[in-house]
Formats: sequence, C-alpha cells, structure tokens
Amino acid sequence: MLDRLKDYSIIYSFDRSGYQRHARHFDNIDEQYIRGRRFLITGGTSGIGAALAERLTNQGASVVVTGRDASKFEQSGLEQASIDFLKLDMADFSALMNEPFGQFDGLVCNAGGMPNNLKLINDEYDLIFASQVVGHYLLIRRFIEQGLLPDGAPIHITSSGGMYMQKLDLDDLCWQEAPYDKVKSYANAKRAQVILNQALPNRYPGYRFSCSHPGWVGTDALREALPGFTGRLEKRLRTNDEGADTIHWCLAQGASLPNGEFWFDRAPRKVYPFFWTRESDTTRARLLALCETAWAEQIA
Repeated sequence: MLDRLKDYSIIYSFDRSGYQRHARHFDNIDEQYIRGRRFLITGGTSGIGAALAERLTNQGASVVVTGRDASKFEQSGLEQASIDFLKLDMADFSALMNEPFGQFDGLVCNAGGMPNNLKLINDEYDLIFASQVVGHYLLIRRFIEQGLLPDGAPIHITSSGGMYMQKLDLDDLCWQEAPYDKVKSYANAKRAQVILNQALPNRYPGYRFSCSHPGWVGTDALREALPGFTGRLEKRLRTNDEGADTIHWCLAQGASLPNGEFWFDRAPRKVYPFFWTRESDTTRARLLALCETAWAEQIA
C-alpha cells in the first residue's frame, strides 16, 4: 500500500528513490538476445543514450550512436568503449532517407531535446516535433521497408513522463497562433511518440515495438533546458544508467515482450491516467496521415 501511495505521488516514483524502490523487484537481465547483435541509438552521444550504449556494449553488442555534433562524441569517451558514431540530424529528412546505414538488429529512437528558440522545419513543424516524431517515423519506416532490420527486431522509442498531462495537439505545430512553449512542444511530441508506438505494430506486426519513459534523469540536456527544475530536484534525479535500465530490459526481452506497450521501470503503464488527455480517433488518424505524407514527400 505504501509503495502504491508513493507511486501516486509522482515525485517519489519518477525520482531516484522511486527507481531504487522499484529495482528491488528487478530480476537480472538475460543478455542472450543482446550478445553479438548490432544496435543503432539516435541521440546517443550523452545522457541516457550514451549510458544505454555502454550497457549494450558491455554485454557483447555492437553499437552505433548518432548525434549532430561529432565533437560531443569525441568528448564522451564512447569511442574508447568501441562504440561507433554516425553524424546525423533527425530533422534533416533527406539525410535520414539517404544515409547508407547498413544492417542492424535493433533500433532505439532516443534523440530528444528542448531548444530555447523556435526553429521551423519545412514550414510544417517546429524542430522538436520534426526531429522526435517525424524524423523517427521516417527512420523506423525506412529501416523496416528497406530491410535494414530483420524480422522480429526490437524498435524502442524513448518518450517522457511529461506526456502524461498533454493531449495531442496538431493544430499549431509551427506556433503561429500561440507563443512558442518548448515544454509543451516537447510533451506534445512525446505524446505523439506513444501513439505511434501503439499504431505501428498494426502496420508492421513482425517487429517488436516498445516505448518507455525513464523518470526524472539528471542529463546534461535536462539541466540546460530546465535549470530551475534540475536545481530544485538535483539530489533526487536518477542517474543516466538508471534512466537507461528499462530500455535495456525491453531490448533484451526479444519476442517475449508484449507489442506496443508503454513501460516505466520494467512495468507496463497506462498512457492515459487522465481522461482529458485522450485524443480523438480523428486526431490519431491525422497524426498517422501527417507521418504518411512526410514519407510520401521523401520517396517522391
């Protein structure tokens, strides 16, 4: 009962004490699926992505991380861990469609960020939605339809608990009707990712989709984007490695993982704890149509 009350409190669930409490019930991860396989992690030069890359490499996987800044990778120490780097901007749709990726056994869509200033991509979306939703959709679809992933491969999307309070809004993705709000844009993109994770298994049932939120993790990106929040909760924030744990666990489950579920601390979670955040069927269809249109524009 006390554990349940702490989870309802949010702060004692999303923080490091929540991870430590939940981790008391964790089993050791079976690394059989991980060993000898090759994974791509977007946004993997720091934070949760870098921690995940090190976890997978330590268990015998081959890992490539992507990022926009090669110097950030060089300073990360990941190269010394035999982790490879691919310079890639998730908002550069042409690059996503033309990069010669090669073959992989798993894909982690982890790239995130909350830029302070509004930047529009193709006059259709802000940078957050373009990179985290549309860009990842294009990458996932290309990897599947061009045979860059084998049948049954895991595809994981790193979302955020920030989406819990956000209802999907597709009406002003360029922020022409309201002042740019990076926190709302981020939460909106993360809500869209959760919806895609539910929808894509219907299109591609041969692949293993999962999505998770890592709790409150003290990444450099979070400190830069929300200095006030991190300042108040600094001692309560999870480590990068703790933030990477559920992603690692999902990947290691292989075909036994239920498809299209949303996970937190290795447990399936509701995606609509508040009824007012549930999107309509029409809005859900609009999101899928938006992504389909972006794909059609790239292959035309």
